[in-house]
Amino acid sequence: MNAIDGSIVTVLASGSAPVVDIDGTMFIQLGIFLLLMAILHPLLFKPWLETRKRRIESIDGALESATALREQADAVQHKYDTQKEAAEREALELRSKQRREAEHERQQALTAARAEASEHLEAQRAQIAEQGAAARESLQKRVDELAQQVANKILRRAS
Repeated sequence: MNAIDGSIVTVLASGSAPVVDIDGTMFIQLGIFLLLMAILHPLLFKPWLETRKRRIESIDGALESATALREQADAVQHKYDTQKEAAEREALELRSKQRREAEHERQQALTAARAEASEHLEAQRAQIAEQGAAARESLQKRVDELAQQVANKILRRAS
């Protein structure tokens, strides 16, 4: 016989005796079990089950609360994003409007400066023309006098 066959024989030989004896002590054990159940149920099992139930309810409530808070946070985030985009659009429009107004004001100032410069130039030209005319008039009056003086000087030298 080999080692495996020997262990099988040993197991079969020891298996012939019953593992549990059914006799009068079984009723005593059943009575002790029922008595312990009757005592431990209100003292141990019922409080434990109630605590477990409350814990499960509080966990479920916390999960529902967390879900509700998450939904509120998402709604607030969406509202914030929408307001931010609107503010950015408004700021862009305002910047564009201010840029157009500044350009318009610059053009007006440039036009006004050109007009003022043109008026000043025309005034200077008119003043120069007046001075030239006055100088011509003055010289015209003196031409006869100067011609007389030149003629006298020439004639005095000649004589």
